[in-house]
Amino acid sequence: MKTLAFDTATMEATCAVVEDGKKLAQSAINSTLSHSETLIGMIEGMLNGLDLKIADMDLIATGTGPGSFTGLRISVVLAKILSRASNIPLVGVSTLEALASQAAEGEEIIPVLDARRNRVYCSRFRRGAGGRLLRISEDDARSVEAVAEAASEGAVLLGDGLLSYRDDFAAARPDLVLYPDPLGKVRAEYIAYLAEARYREKGPDNPYALEPNYLRPSQAMREYRRKHGQSDNATSE
Repeated sequence: MKTLAFDTATMEATCAVVEDGKKLAQSAINSTLSHSETLIGMIEGMLNGLDLKIADMDLIATGTGPGSFTGLRISVVLAKILSRASNIPLVGVSTLEALASQAAEGEEIIPVLDARRNRVYCSRFRRGAGGRLLRISEDDARSVEAVAEAASEGAVLLGDGLLSYRDDFAAARPDLVLYPDPLGKVRAEYIAYLAEARYREKGPDNPYALEPNYLRPSQAMREYRRKHGQSDNATSE
């Protein structure tokens, strides 16, 4: 099975081709350009380097967030277009779960992505038998303080949320293991690995129904609500 996977939930766009659990190629770029201007070119360049086409893929996989609202739309919409146009099965994967699966150590793993305003998108996982990740909590948007308080002793944190809040986490919980930045970037190969396993277990997602996991209202919606005196209760503490 050949899987094309990509994710644009963060500032860095990433794509990969994986065949039966083996990475064939991967590309990532952090650009001032919009992901809509870079992602398709990245995918085409990667496939050309492998002498492959979209039609050669058996599965399309995309990260569904949470993360950048604009980035999520780009990735999920492109995945749906490719799936429907080429009649290729599609699987969406939590970007946080893919990030957690990149951690090489830790009994508890907490991926954190910057949600701004002293908040992070996060979830909690623990290692089960054979090193398999087991989800402890659903994807959420929480304050840095709440994440630190809930973490188990010695929990591993990774992701771009540490670029903004590393010092805050370290001050709140000196026992936490904070991964360095290069090890906390989302990599599309891990989205592919999870998607292949999920496809074999549960089959594909509906390409018409798959949606990004925004978790909270967009900035425009929050401004609209403030203007009209409405509260925003979309996120947890």
